[in-house]
Amino acid sequence: MNKSFRKLALAAGIVGLVASAVLAQGLPKGSKAPDFSVRDIKGGTFKLSSYKGKVVFLNFWATWCPPCRAEFPEIVKLNNAYAKKGVKIASVSVDQAGKAEAVKQFAQDRKATQQVLYGSTAGKAFEDYANDPRAGIPMNVLIGKDGKVIKTWVGYSGEGDAKDWKAEIDTALKAKTK
Repeated sequence: MNKSFRKLALAAGIVGLVASAVLAQGLPKGSKAPDFSVRDIKGGTFKLSSYKGKVVFLNFWATWCPPCRAEFPEIVKLNNAYAKKGVKIASVSVDQAGKAEAVKQFAQDRKATQQVLYGSTAGKAFEDYANDPRAGIPMNVLIGKDGKVIKTWVGYSGEGDAKDWKAEIDTALKAKTK
C-alpha cells in the first residue's frame, strides 16, 4: 500500500468514528420523551407519565460498566440535592435478565437514594432513549416539565459532568410550563 492511500484510509476511519459518536447521542433536544414503565428493586413501579409537570433525570447504567460504577455516587448525590426540590431521579439498570440480585446489592452497597429500576422493559426504554444501537452507557437524559428531552449525556468524564447536570436541572426547574 502506498503512503497516500494509508493516510486516506486512516482519515476516513477517523471521520467514521467521529460521525458515529456524534450520531449516537440519544434523542434530539425537544423530542417528546417516550413513556415507559419499569419495576424498581423494591417491588414498586416507575411510570414516566406519572411525573408530568416535573423535571425528570434518567440514568441508564449497568453494574458491569466501569464508567457507570464511577458515576453512580454522583447520581446518589444528585438525588440527595434535588429530590426535595421536586426533581425525579431514576437509575435504569440495563443489566441482563437474571441479574436482579446483583443490581439490588450494587444499589444497597452504594446507598442509593434514587429509585433504582430493573426489569425486562428497562432495555426497551434504553433503546427508545438511545435512538441508535451505537449509543453507550452510562447515558443520562434530562426531561423538562413539558415532557420533552432537554439534554442527553453519553459517557462519564468525572465530577465536571455532575456540575453540568446541576446547571441544566436548575435551568429546567426555573422554566415555565406551557
